[in-house]
Amino acid sequence: MVSTGIIPPYFKELSKMLITKMLPGKRWNALTIFRLTTSIVFALIAFIFSEVIGDFPPFNRTFLRVIITLFFAFLGYGIFPDIARFVTLNTISGINYFVSRVGMEVMNQMLRLPQNNPFTNATYPGHHAPVGGVSVTQPLILDTSAIIDGRILDIAKTHFLYGTILLPSFVLQELQQVADSADFLKRSRGRRGFEIIEELKKVKGMRIEIWDKEPAAKTVDDKLIKLAKNLHGKIITTDFNLNRVASLSNVVVLNINDLSNAVKTVAVPGEELIVKIVHLGKDARQGVGYLPDGTMIVVEDGADLVGKEIKTEVTRLIQVPAGRMIFVKRNV
Repeated sequence: MVSTGIIPPYFKELSKMLITKMLPGKRWNALTIFRLTTSIVFALIAFIFSEVIGDFPPFNRTFLRVIITLFFAFLGYGIFPDIARFVTLNTISGINYFVSRVGMEVMNQMLRLPQNNPFTNATYPGHHAPVGGVSVTQPLILDTSAIIDGRILDIAKTHFLYGTILLPSFVLQELQQVADSADFLKRSRGRRGFEIIEELKKVKGMRIEIWDKEPAAKTVDDKLIKLAKNLHGKIITTDFNLNRVASLSNVVVLNINDLSNAVKTVAVPGEELIVKIVHLGKDARQGVGYLPDGTMIVVEDGADLVGKEIKTEVTRLIQVPAGRMIFVKRNV
């Protein structure tokens, strides 16, 4: 049996301890009430279960019960509420983070839906072309040069480009001819092209469709232009001649070389550049170097410094079909 005579002294001491921890004259808030409640509950539980404790020399049974009860009262007042608060705050924070991530992922998936892409899936009444049972409008049409080039995969992975990509069967046939070429370099590029197509299929937000119908035209370029007109599509290429002919035919062309040139480093006259001259230029007095992005730098009077890294000053820039060229002079 629990001795009833010992309970009042215990709780008298406990009450004094708890009250002295409160600031005098302050109203008790919810946290203080919660601490006091947990302290009393813990003390009662400890007191009841300490009934089974026997004497432990040099301490007698009563002393041990007092110590255990006070310890659990302190635990209930000072530690348990903080632990509960920590767990609660972290649980709420975790739930909020999870809900936020789920919401963001749902929004990303919705934005990547092909029908929501204003650049690749604009609706033109009367121009819906079924491909494999799927309605295709304003697709991106790949030509052989863009596939072999390979940079289309890197662009797609950055999600600057997404939606429906159309692969005409006549383009795949041309790519197969390149892959079967007797020339080792062409054969390697052709096979790499098929690997690029397989990797494109794995890019999120990208849908690859094969177009089996062949337009009535002689050359592959003419077929691409006619197909793009029929579907109101855009041609992705690195072929300068195809780019020019398609533009004259009012077909939108996405030239990867143009994109590459657009994001290259912009230098202005008077800017200083450190250039490593790697070989001679067309002029016997010129040396040639390159920026990390591949931009060619022509160094006037730099022929005698091949293999060296020098300070230069930009004098002018020239835009050519192959890209941008920077002319510099030695900074003495």
